Amino acid sequence: MAKRLSKALRGKRRWFGLAIDANHTTRKDVEKILTNISSEFEFPKKLRLMDFVHSGGDKKSDESQLEVIPKSINSPFGLAIVEAPLESSQEFRELLSQETNISNYGLESLTMSGKIRLVRERLKLEKPKRKR
Repeated sequence: MAKRLSKALRGKRRWFGLAIDANHTTRKDVEKILTNISSEFEFPKKLRLMDFVHSGGDKKSDESQLEVIPKSINSPFGLAIVEAPLESSQEFRELLSQETNISNYGLESLTMSGKIRLVRERLKLEKPKRKR
Protein backbone atom coordinates (compact mmCIF):
# COMPACT_ATOMS: atom_id res chain seq x y z
CA MET A 1 0.00 0.00 0.00
CA ALA A 2 1.31 3.45 -0.92
CA LYS A 3 2.28 5.80 1.86
CA ARG A 4 -0.22 8.62 2.34
CA LEU A 5 0.94 12.21 1.96
CA SER A 6 1.03 14.27 5.12
CA LYS A 7 -1.62 16.93 5.52
CA ALA A 8 0.87 19.71 4.79
CA LEU A 9 1.85 18.12 1.46
CA ARG A 10 -1.68 17.52 0.18
CA GLY A 11 -3.21 20.10 -2.13
CA LYS A 12 -5.11 22.93 -0.49
CA ARG A 13 -8.67 23.62 -1.63
CA ARG A 14 -11.71 25.79 -1.13
CA TRP A 15 -15.31 24.63 -1.12
CA PHE A 16 -17.95 26.77 -2.84
CA GLY A 17 -21.66 26.59 -2.11
CA LEU A 18 -23.46 27.52 -5.33
CA ALA A 19 -27.00 28.30 -6.36
CA ILE A 20 -27.76 26.59 -9.67
CA ASP A 21 -30.34 27.89 -12.14
CA ALA A 22 -33.41 25.61 -12.43
CA ASN A 23 -32.58 24.98 -16.13
CA HIS A 24 -29.74 22.69 -15.00
CA THR A 25 -31.51 19.68 -13.60
CA THR A 26 -28.90 16.93 -13.81
CA ARG A 27 -25.50 16.43 -12.29
CA LYS A 28 -24.01 16.00 -15.80
CA ASP A 29 -25.28 19.48 -16.80
CA VAL A 30 -23.45 21.08 -13.90
CA GLU A 31 -20.29 18.99 -14.45
CA LYS A 32 -20.25 20.09 -18.11
CA ILE A 33 -20.45 23.77 -17.04
CA LEU A 34 -17.60 23.29 -14.55
CA THR A 35 -15.47 21.56 -17.19
CA ASN A 36 -16.09 24.46 -19.59
CA ILE A 37 -15.11 26.99 -16.93
CA SER A 38 -11.95 25.02 -16.04
CA SER A 39 -10.79 24.84 -19.65
CA GLU A 40 -11.85 28.37 -20.61
CA PHE A 41 -10.03 30.01 -17.72
CA GLU A 42 -7.14 27.50 -17.72
CA PHE A 43 -7.31 26.44 -14.08
CA PRO A 44 -4.39 24.14 -13.15
CA LYS A 45 -6.78 21.46 -11.79
CA LYS A 46 -10.39 20.73 -12.68
CA LEU A 47 -13.26 22.02 -10.60
CA ARG A 48 -14.93 19.08 -8.89
CA LEU A 49 -18.64 18.77 -8.17
CA MET A 50 -19.16 17.12 -4.78
CA ASP A 51 -22.84 17.54 -3.86
CA PHE A 52 -25.72 18.46 -6.14
CA VAL A 53 -29.41 18.87 -5.35
CA HIS A 54 -31.57 20.02 -8.26
CA SER A 55 -34.38 22.52 -7.84
CA GLY A 56 -37.12 19.88 -7.72
CA GLY A 57 -35.18 17.44 -5.54
CA ASP A 58 -36.65 15.61 -2.55
CA LYS A 59 -33.56 16.25 -0.41
CA LYS A 60 -33.51 19.95 -1.28
CA SER A 61 -33.14 22.24 1.68
CA ASP A 62 -35.90 24.69 2.46
CA GLU A 63 -35.00 27.89 0.58
CA SER A 64 -36.65 30.05 3.22
CA GLN A 65 -34.18 28.70 5.80
CA LEU A 66 -31.06 29.55 3.80
CA GLU A 67 -28.93 32.22 5.39
CA VAL A 68 -27.71 33.45 2.02
CA ILE A 69 -30.31 33.76 -0.73
CA PRO A 70 -29.10 34.37 -4.31
CA LYS A 71 -29.80 37.79 -5.76
CA SER A 72 -29.82 37.12 -9.48
CA ILE A 73 -31.04 33.53 -9.83
CA ASN A 74 -34.80 33.32 -9.72
CA SER A 75 -36.49 30.80 -7.47
CA PRO A 76 -36.58 27.81 -7.67
CA PHE A 77 -32.89 27.03 -7.73
CA GLY A 78 -30.71 24.01 -7.05
CA LEU A 79 -27.73 23.80 -4.73
CA ALA A 80 -24.24 22.45 -5.34
CA ILE A 81 -20.90 22.19 -3.58
CA VAL A 82 -17.81 22.54 -5.76
CA GLU A 83 -14.17 21.90 -4.85
CA ALA A 84 -11.66 24.37 -6.30
CA PRO A 85 -7.88 24.31 -5.85
CA LEU A 86 -6.61 27.11 -3.62
CA GLU A 87 -4.62 28.68 -6.48
CA SER A 88 -7.80 29.03 -8.59
CA SER A 89 -10.28 29.86 -5.85
CA GLN A 90 -9.94 33.65 -5.97
CA GLU A 91 -10.31 33.72 -9.76
CA PHE A 92 -13.31 31.36 -9.59
CA ARG A 93 -14.96 33.54 -6.95
CA GLU A 94 -14.50 36.68 -9.05
CA LEU A 95 -15.88 34.85 -12.07
CA LEU A 96 -19.03 33.87 -10.19
CA SER A 97 -19.62 37.41 -8.91
CA GLN A 98 -19.75 39.02 -12.37
CA GLU A 99 -23.28 39.67 -13.67
CA THR A 100 -22.53 38.48 -17.23
CA ASN A 101 -21.06 35.19 -16.07
CA ILE A 102 -23.99 34.53 -13.73
CA SER A 103 -26.35 34.81 -16.69
CA ASN A 104 -24.01 32.80 -18.99
CA TYR A 105 -23.38 29.85 -16.67
CA GLY A 106 -26.41 29.92 -14.36
CA LEU A 107 -24.23 29.67 -11.24
CA GLU A 108 -23.97 32.03 -8.30
CA SER A 109 -21.68 31.72 -5.31
CA LEU A 110 -23.50 31.71 -1.98
CA THR A 111 -20.69 30.78 0.39
CA MET A 112 -17.07 29.64 0.48
CA SER A 113 -14.95 27.88 3.08
CA GLY A 114 -11.87 25.74 3.55
CA LYS A 115 -14.07 23.05 5.14
CA ILE A 116 -16.85 21.25 3.28
CA ARG A 117 -18.68 20.65 6.56
CA LEU A 118 -19.17 24.40 7.04
CA VAL A 119 -20.51 24.87 3.51
CA ARG A 120 -23.00 22.02 4.03
CA GLU A 121 -24.16 23.60 7.29
CA ARG A 122 -24.69 27.01 5.66
CA LEU A 123 -26.68 25.48 2.78
CA LYS A 124 -28.58 23.20 5.17
CA LEU A 125 -27.54 20.11 3.20
CA GLU A 126 -27.05 16.68 4.72
CA LYS A 127 -23.91 14.69 4.16
CA PRO A 128 -24.70 12.14 1.42
CA LYS A 129 -24.56 8.45 2.25
CA ARG A 130 -21.37 6.67 1.10
CA LYS A 131 -21.84 4.07 -1.61
CA ARG A 132 -19.83 0.94 -0.87
